[in-house]
Amino acid sequence: MIIIPKHFLLFFIFISSFSYLITSTEIPCIKAACAIREPNIRFPFRIKNIQTESCGYPGFDLSCDNSNQTLFKLPNSQQFTVQGIDYATQEIWLNDPNNCLPNRIIINSLNFSDSPFYSPYSEDFTFFNCSSSSDYLRYRLNPIACLSGSTYTVFATASFNVADFLLKRTTCRSIGSFGVPVEWPFYEKVLSSDLNDHIRLTWDVPTCGRCESRGGRCGFKSNSSREIVCSDISYRGYFYSYFYNVQKVPN
Repeated sequence: MIIIPKHFLLFFIFISSFSYLITSTEIPCIKAACAIREPNIRFPFRIKNIQTESCGYPGFDLSCDNSNQTLFKLPNSQQFTVQGIDYATQEIWLNDPNNCLPNRIIINSLNFSDSPFYSPYSEDFTFFNCSSSSDYLRYRLNPIACLSGSTYTVFATASFNVADFLLKRTTCRSIGSFGVPVEWPFYEKVLSSDLNDHIRLTWDVPTCGRCESRGGRCGFKSNSSREIVCSDISYRGYFYSYFYNVQKVPN
């Protein structure tokens, strides 16, 4: 009878666990970023030309521009800068690369219907172009600087009373009303806003929030598999992989 020393047995178990993890994921997907201060990118997102296609979920492709900003392009060709990503709550914050989000709201109406993302809350804002701003500043209306000029000022309001007040002014004309994604629902209508806050969007699929909140990492089971698993490779010095909430990418 051959007696195997205990430390050799433990070493064998450690190596076996490590080998299983590597073979189950094949080519590891490491996190990446466009620059040091840019958001860390990992599944379900991926940076094209840096991370392989199997490192991201369909519809979650990002890219880096010449200024090393992280860019997100929607199916309707709208492009935004990524300001932050919370993988546990499944939220992403976007803004305009040209620092004038209100202009994007007017031109494109911020339609996310063809993407995996949506805004939990939205408010209708009416935009006004007024020839003089001196009278309106007394009413604490916030001008939209990037849309205003030396002889006119642009305002946006979600208040029916303010909209009615501006409509009655001969020096103001309505540009139009547009749905605007907002951080939280307004229990009182906003009198005026410059609408330069980041857009907060969320996604439902893939559902990796619980995995991330427990310290795990989501990803495809392998490069050739469309099954999504939750795995972790660090716990008290041991390597392991576990399957949680297995999902399949729809055809």
